[in-house]
Amino acid sequence: MATYLGTHGSKIQNYTTDPDNPNTGEVWYNDTSNALKFQYPNTTTAGSWRTGNNFNSTGSSGRGDGTQGTQDAALATAGNNGGYFANVESYNGTSWAEVNDVNTQRAFMGKFGLNPATVIAGGYNGSANVGTTEYYNGTNWATVNPLNAGRNALSAAGDYTAAIVFGGSPAPAGGTEVWNGTNWAEVADLNSKRYALGGAGTSTEALAFGGSPEPGGVALTEAWNGSSWTEVNDLNTARVYLGGFGPSAPSAIAMGGLVGSTYQSKTELYNGTNWAEQNDLSTARFQVSGGGSSTAGLAYGGAIPGGKTQATEEWTGAGAAVGAWSTGNVMNLGRRTLAGAGIQTAALAFGGDDNSGPTRVANTEKYNGTTWTEVNDLQTARSRLAGVGTQTYALAFGGEDPGDNLTGKTETWNGTNWSETADLTTVRKRLGGAGTYTSALAFGGTPGAKNETESWNGTSWTEMNNLNTARQGPGSAGTDKTSALAFGGYSATNYTAVTESWNGTNWTEVNDLNTARYSLGGSGTVSAALAFGGEVSPPTGKTEEWNGVSWVEVADLSVARAGLGGCGTPSASLAFAGAAGAENMTEEWSGSSNVTKTITTD
Repeated sequence: MATYLGTHGSKIQNYTTDPDNPNTGEVWYNDTSNALKFQYPNTTTAGSWRTGNNFNSTGSSGRGDGTQGTQDAALATAGNNGGYFANVESYNGTSWAEVNDVNTQRAFMGKFGLNPATVIAGGYNGSANVGTTEYYNGTNWATVNPLNAGRNALSAAGDYTAAIVFGGSPAPAGGTEVWNGTNWAEVADLNSKRYALGGAGTSTEALAFGGSPEPGGVALTEAWNGSSWTEVNDLNTARVYLGGFGPSAPSAIAMGGLVGSTYQSKTELYNGTNWAEQNDLSTARFQVSGGGSSTAGLAYGGAIPGGKTQATEEWTGAGAAVGAWSTGNVMNLGRRTLAGAGIQTAALAFGGDDNSGPTRVANTEKYNGTTWTEVNDLQTARSRLAGVGTQTYALAFGGEDPGDNLTGKTETWNGTNWSETADLTTVRKRLGGAGTYTSALAFGGTPGAKNETESWNGTSWTEMNNLNTARQGPGSAGTDKTSALAFGGYSATNYTAVTESWNGTNWTEVNDLNTARYSLGGSGTVSAALAFGGEVSPPTGKTEEWNGVSWVEVADLSVARAGLGGCGTPSASLAFAGAAGAENMTEEWSGSSNVTKTITTD
């Protein structure tokens, strides 16, 4: 049953200041500023790309044009790189794996469907254009009825039961054929005969865009209604050998391409009437393949200056939530180079340098989501230490004591008091740490730049395999001694952006931070983390989000700083203390945020 509030809304309230937590869509009147206001979610206004894991094959160009698969289930089919290939790789949303080869090696074919249930048609095998069509059932490829006209550099759209191919070479090739799941039938030609064009849509509602003649290409776009092609509004950038995807013509993506000798990264979105420029691909390329929708897509492979690329990028359309930092209440003791543990609403801060000298401190404070409260001190005052755990069960280890001596001391926190336990094997400061009270990892540090890694089992430390890149002051995230992430830091000579993932035995290098830095804050896990602040001369407020594959920049800290503490998750993190005038400041991160809009003023 509908409520009065649901059918009639609520009365507009008067406030002397804006309310702290207004409901989304709530309208209020601010008596002080004489303004009527409301709040709505803050979201992105344009789509963007982020780096995914590379595929394995070196045959990374000419893997077909058209829409094939989704962001979480795509197929990279055949291709060329000096020679022609039959190999195929399947994408699961995170990584590529080799699957069974196509029967006919080739490149520059049309492709359509999902993964599984994919079809490829046409292409060039190294000596001739072919019309060969093959169907993939998730395990094997079967050769089915061929195109009526063999061709390459064509485009395609649809699924394995109903599809369309159009354009291609040899020129002029404006021919269009439709597929009914068994046979191909010739239908009305494109108005503008061309090859190396992009495509998207279905067998009854498709879009053809860009393409030849070379070198500059065209911006022409044509829409298919199931029986004929009609010219519609052009792309903003004319180009040839571009990629495209989209399950419907009114919602298509055009990406990459070539204009003369200039490799393109431009991305455009079609809304059924016009093309609008979006954020560019990270890697400019042509002959790029793709799949998915205007809200969640994929780009992979292609030609780059000097060769081919195995790069994969994931597309997120406009409307994604925008995260933001907000200021919380200050700490009782201003400090820097401290450690922290816990979550945003139940955090622990301990150790560090205060501003009087500086002096190493043992002070410990806990945060309840609103205010900081002093609790019992560490047994050993120190700064540049590492910490892990929760507000009630935490671990502090390493650092530098008041006599400027490096220490390996380890202390456990039981919610009330700190107790000394077994020392680290390697004494050090500016080290990274991840895990819990009973299952932790210590890595990196100084003097110099260390790569030593130690594992904690609740009783003692054990030496493990080293980091690949020795460093001090890394950011860190992770759940226990078997799963951790080290990012940034200072190597023997410079700031580093290197990120490494720990699997319980070895460290593996993964995609770098966008901004090299050290003495930064971190939170989260090996598959979802946040990096914020850090020293890069001067300190930075930059924040980056990790999705298990790559880092993307998000909203900055309100106050740039290094030597800060951090804890929480990528959707709810806490940053506290730090150098550069932020010694007692607290900031709270939310993975979503709101915009307050003024409607009228007096």
